Amino acid sequence: MSGRYDAIVIGSGLGGLTAAALYARAGRKVLVLERNASFGGAATVYRHGPLSIEASLHEIDGLDAHDAKFPILRALGLDRDITFVDVGDLFEVRSPVIGEPFVLPHGIEAARTAAKQRFPLQAKGIDGYFDRIQAIHEAVGMMVEHQDDRGWWLWHAPTLPWRLWPLIRDRHATVSQVFQRLFGDDEGVKLAVAPNLGYYTDDPDTMPFIAYALPQTSYLVGGGHYIQGGSQALSGRLVAIIREAGGEVVASREADRLLLEGGRVAGVGHHARDGGDGRQEFAPVVFGNAAPSVLAEMLPAEPRDGFVARYEGRRPSLSLWTISLGLGRPSREFGVRRYSTSIMPSWFTTLRHNRDAAAVLAGEPGARMPPYLFVAYDQIRSGLNEGGPYLASLCGIDRVENWSGLGAEDKQARKERWLARLIADLDGHFPGIGDAVVQREMATAETYQRFLNTPGGALYGFSPEARPGGGFMAVPETSVPGLYLASAFTLGGGYTGAILGGAWAARSAMKAESEALTTGLPEAVPLI
Repeated sequence: MSGRYDAIVIGSGLGGLTAAALYARAGRKVLVLERNASFGGAATVYRHGPLSIEASLHEIDGLDAHDAKFPILRALGLDRDITFVDVGDLFEVRSPVIGEPFVLPHGIEAARTAAKQRFPLQAKGIDGYFDRIQAIHEAVGMMVEHQDDRGWWLWHAPTLPWRLWPLIRDRHATVSQVFQRLFGDDEGVKLAVAPNLGYYTDDPDTMPFIAYALPQTSYLVGGGHYIQGGSQALSGRLVAIIREAGGEVVASREADRLLLEGGRVAGVGHHARDGGDGRQEFAPVVFGNAAPSVLAEMLPAEPRDGFVARYEGRRPSLSLWTISLGLGRPSREFGVRRYSTSIMPSWFTTLRHNRDAAAVLAGEPGARMPPYLFVAYDQIRSGLNEGGPYLASLCGIDRVENWSGLGAEDKQARKERWLARLIADLDGHFPGIGDAVVQREMATAETYQRFLNTPGGALYGFSPEARPGGGFMAVPETSVPGLYLASAFTLGGGYTGAILGGAWAARSAMKAESEALTTGLPEAVPLI
């Protein structure tokens, strides 16, 4: 570490690495500081015994013509350097409300047809649903495509209300409101087309429909893809890009202070994770790949109130529990046919029951099971554990409060009881799979809070909730000049939200730098 940089990044999650890679590729000198011993944040693969375990979410959405992140992947060469494996059908949905398992396929028209065949009385609402989410997807794609073309916006000004009508119409609507208008009280069709609502929220009553429609349509249009070799392949390639461009990426260094000069950011103080060895590095730009509450603690007292005020009322998103399983035999031997299976218990009869899902693990295993997603990585060419044991995982919604007040031994004992109960439930759907488990382990919201250093173990940044004026996103700029959010706390979670959040932060910093360079220059002086 040399002491002076063009930008310093706090944290090496996908948002921070994307911002750093774009900044470094633009010729800037970049330093990334990571508190953990490995890079990638949630985009990590780790090994326990013979089993390689995917710590991240299960797939990346989109990669279609309207996918806002694809130009970023292409600009960094990730579309060539990374292999994206199509996962096929998006979900098999198992619910007593639906009856026989329902398969939600990849593709808008394929999904529309499958839903209408299964729910013929809801054909009109199903057409309205798929038309609606596709129109939102295309309107946002148009905005992204022409974001820098002022002439295009001026030329098309008369028709913009019509072109942007899908966004105008639903700017205040929640998921529950739109689903109620389209499907009434038919909860079966709602659960069938939105089995992955827990990817985004645990409350459809507060989630803006647009915030749901954008990623959901991206899955349907572009499909779901797993990064061959695991999410670590993506974060590892981003680290390599930064280093190839002359940047530095350093592990086991914890940022503890944001240095300010004249009211704007001037650098970062940091120390070795195991204590001591305090240092200072200087830069006019800092990208915070961390929760705003974490960054606030690094600020001097005077600017802290103004910084925090921007996020007043914004709650952190939900967290998850996950169970990683090593299977001694391939999952197909037990009747598993798809990469992702959404399993809903008998009490889970409405979309609104997502609100109750997080509390189930607060108690002891009993008759009430949580809804969960089962993912069998051996159904695709994942690049993980190809010779066995075969990786599978279960995950559901969790809260840190579920585990508070328990000592370490009591927490572990409750985990073991839930492990046994959930594996037994899975065995009820795929007989014999329980006996094939040769390795098992469980992570909770507390695990994610400790590893990711996010409030409550939040995995998706801020909770996507309807707000006055219709906005549900933060912006990368903060109240401290030169300090930018580059994380899921900008645009939301998952691969897409984190990558776009980092890219938006880098773009904003470069724009501010360009404007600063032009200040006071004669109008005729060209800038290249």
